Amino acid sequence: MNARIRWRLAVPLIGLSLLMVVPAVFGTWTFWSEFGNTYRALSVVICLALLAQLALAVSVGVRPARDVPWLRIGLMGITFLVACGLAAVRRSV
Repeated sequence: MNARIRWRLAVPLIGLSLLMVVPAVFGTWTFWSEFGNTYRALSVVICLALLAQLALAVSVGVRPARDVPWLRIGLMGITFLVACGLAAVRRSV
């Protein structure tokens, strides 16, 4: 897989990741003082999971591969599901 194709695949993944990371980090920072320690801890873990997802998206474009990097794309899906599960738990706290 050449660099152009890798980046054509990575750019939408990076965009989708940024659509999740930016509001999560902004919301955590904005509402930090309004919630308890459990809510804060879960918010930080959600932000870290989404930042890991963003790093995986960037690695699709940066790191060379012979074929489509399905493992990294699958890991992005898993981190998305983890962040959604943590958000559901956080909402019940």
